[in-house]
Amino acid sequence: MREHGKASDSELPTVSRRGFLGGAGALAGGLAATGLVGGASPAGAEVCGLEWGPRVDLTGLKENFAPQEVKQFTIPAGGIDHLGLHSTDVFTIPGMGEFSVDFSGYFRVARAHPSTFDWAAAEVRVNIVDLRLFGRNEALGEIAVRLNPDILSSGQIFATKPREDGNSVAEEPKACRIATAAVFELRKLGLSVFNKEPILLMNEHITRVPPVDDPSGHALLFRLPLYNLQDPKGEPVAYLTSLRYGADHYLTEGEVRTIKERS
Repeated sequence: MREHGKASDSELPTVSRRGFLGGAGALAGGLAATGLVGGASPAGAEVCGLEWGPRVDLTGLKENFAPQEVKQFTIPAGGIDHLGLHSTDVFTIPGMGEFSVDFSGYFRVARAHPSTFDWAAAEVRVNIVDLRLFGRNEALGEIAVRLNPDILSSGQIFATKPREDGNSVAEEPKACRIATAAVFELRKLGLSVFNKEPILLMNEHITRVPPVDDPSGHALLFRLPLYNLQDPKGEPVAYLTSLRYGADHYLTEGEVRTIKERS
């Protein structure tokens, strides 16, 4: 019999401790070698070449669609979540100005099995394996965002910080970060741009896993350069200066299909 709230060794894989952005250094000279191309595959990160962190093994993970019950301060088994997503991004384009764009859509997130089912101690590896967002700006027209299929967008949900007495708090919010690679299609301008450095999506206030109906996400970045997909070795053509996002609730298979067909 196992201790209540703890997973047995036979149920859980070992959580890798390698560097979270271990593959990022390869970007300096290796982007062209990844074969960067447009059009994300349905599997997303499953076929990518460059890795911004550990890869989640999708074998045996259940595809989770609405309806789902997500309880506070409870760690579920691993799965692949299809969640609504919204964000507000701010771009600076030299010679044109600064533009704020509201996006909505969905993302598909693979969660590995947790290191333990104890809320405070649990660590969970995550990969974004699909991303579809759509927004519109009067000057820029419609903008579509998709996952860069050539870079693994990888992250982690962390254990909570111990108190001064060394004990973890049972119902303390958890933190998460995901190094994300995206392609922004500015269709009115006939321009697609991408990031060579990670968009580090962060949330320090997670009380549910996955963090459904949580508007408190933001990105750690400072004038993040965006490069022309058709001229990846050229100078940046735009900058991402701010990004705030929120994960919505689970979507049905039909809702996900409608979003993907819009792409």
